[in-house]
Amino acid sequence: MKELIQKVHAGAVRIPQFQRPLRWNVEDVRRLFDSIWRGYPVGSLLFWKRQAQTADVRVGGATIQAPATTDAWWVVDGQQRTTALAASLLDLDHGGDLRWVLRFDPESQEFGCGPVPPAREGREVPLSTLGDLRRLGRWVREWESVLGGELVDRVEDAQQRILDYSVPAYIVDTDDEAALRAVFARLNSTGARMRADEVFQALLGAPPPDRGSLDLVELQRYCDLDQFGQPPRSEVLKAVLAMSGMDPSKRLEEVGRDIERLVSPEEARQALSRTVRFLISDCGIPHVSLIPYPVVFCILARWFCVHPRTQWTTLQQLARWVWRGAVTGAHQRAEVSRMREQVRAIRDDDEAGSLSRLLERVGPRPAQPWDLSKFNLKSARSRIEVLALLSLGPRDPTGPVSIRALQSSGRIAREIFAAADWSGLSADDRRLAQGAANRALLDSRHTGLQSEIRDWDAERHRAALESHLIDEPAFEALCQRNVGAFLRCRARLMVQLLEKCTAARAAWSEPILAPRNAYLEEDEDDGRV
Repeated sequence: MKELIQKVHAGAVRIPQFQRPLRWNVEDVRRLFDSIWRGYPVGSLLFWKRQAQTADVRVGGATIQAPATTDAWWVVDGQQRTTALAASLLDLDHGGDLRWVLRFDPESQEFGCGPVPPAREGREVPLSTLGDLRRLGRWVREWESVLGGELVDRVEDAQQRILDYSVPAYIVDTDDEAALRAVFARLNSTGARMRADEVFQALLGAPPPDRGSLDLVELQRYCDLDQFGQPPRSEVLKAVLAMSGMDPSKRLEEVGRDIERLVSPEEARQALSRTVRFLISDCGIPHVSLIPYPVVFCILARWFCVHPRTQWTTLQQLARWVWRGAVTGAHQRAEVSRMREQVRAIRDDDEAGSLSRLLERVGPRPAQPWDLSKFNLKSARSRIEVLALLSLGPRDPTGPVSIRALQSSGRIAREIFAAADWSGLSADDRRLAQGAANRALLDSRHTGLQSEIRDWDAERHRAALESHLIDEPAFEALCQRNVGAFLRCRARLMVQLLEKCTAARAAWSEPILAPRNAYLEEDEDDGRV
């Protein structure tokens, strides 16, 4: 283990472009270290030994400046595990990405997620401290009087178990990339099979930049503007096909025949950049995971590829299309069969007509008020509820809560009252407890939200309370541990917020305006308007 993380730190471990994107969350990382500490097998690693150029190498959320080397280890199998081990054990700045921030409690002998809480300072050790003998030595000297001899021994034992753990690693030493791809293909055929986007990326390969080939991984990273996050590679593939004027649901063998028609890398980057900025600025959707229906990302990429200089009035209407389709569920119905129609509806010579054809497909305003159903962030309705809460600018007593911190914790909206607190509730109140009325946007530093929020001061922390839609009656019910009253009060506020937020975003009563030039008539004699 020690040799592996040292090689990563030195920039001698690299990730080939055909590898899969990182999918692990912090709980996956925690389980990996728990298995290592217990001496369980965690599988083998496969590396490709070859030269590597000077490059900025991503390790978790951090970047390492890696020098050129003739014998780098390129990860073929084991990317998630290699990244988790190095990112968690090295002392790196992950820019708020908490997937790689863990701690070890020598008393319970368990691994925890997130940084050491202030109240546990000196009683739990950061995992990055265990990754280096000197760092742990300094930490022990500082906290030995707090821990005592037995717990210090447990901490040092945990470090030894981790750093001395042996992971079977196989090194393929060849310059033949085709041979390595064959190994990779065989691994994939016998293990977890690759998705279409992964096969597409492997087929495109990773040629030199001057060849101008599309790189789905690079396009993913390019989308991560202003903490927007990286769309799944499958969605980037659909966007590339849509931007290219092709059917986003095409089978890969059909794509292969039209490979020359693919949009250029620069066009793709520019269109995706405009799409992301539009979603953030015009639609109020700050993170890719909160797009109510992912099909919208693909259709918008097509729009901004075809209409890169969209007029301001059209951008307004386009944002309303996003929200109207989300609220009515029209975008859900467009997931497969109608996605092709909407991509074809966007024509490069007709901005006004393209907009009109999209708006025709979203339907009228729903007649029924918003219903707080069971919360599930995979559903469009729950994502809309989170977006409404985000519009309040959530805070804690120390300041604003960032979307990156919420996302990296693995749970953007956490329960205020846990299921154990629901005993004795009526059926209606239990239904509210399962929905957004019982959710708050606080990151993983906060555990036991109802007890955490109860400690806030009604006057001093009024702004923080209001940013989570907790007014005076709701806070009073929370302090009195009256779960039902709190949920009913907050549900009422939640429905009001959702009605107000969706009405403002969808602008149901506003007229549909065509682009400005659609209202101008050209003089037939001299071309003036």
